[in-house]
Amino acid sequence: MEISNITDNSAVAGTDGGRGIANVNYILYILGFFLGLTAVVAVAIAYINRNTAVEPYRSHLNWQIHIFWRGITFLIATGCLYFVAMLLGFATAGLGFVLLLLPTGLGIWWLAWTIMAIVRGIQALGRGEIILR
Repeated sequence: MEISNITDNSAVAGTDGGRGIANVNYILYILGFFLGLTAVVAVAIAYINRNTAVEPYRSHLNWQIHIFWRGITFLIATGCLYFVAMLLGFATAGLGFVLLLLPTGLGIWWLAWTIMAIVRGIQALGRGEIILR
């Protein structure tokens, strides 16, 4: 017996084309700001389901993967900049700590971009539109 015969919920049965998974992933990304690990779960779900999803939902899963990897890139870049700024701060008896403004600004920009990307995705998903990078 198939799952679709047991339940009328198309998201649970997997007959919604991927819309339910895309919605869940956006929620997991929002929770990721507070819990962190949920973003990793969301990208794993996106990778698993993107080949079976139909358009426009496949584009949302690809967008979610893009958001994740861009976040990882900025996390690494910001971490490296913080490390270098701290080293320069200690090497210059505190004067280099002014350079901490650079990774802080980059982190704030990444946070704003990520929030806007998630909101943009949720809005496009609600309208049933394909989302492009």
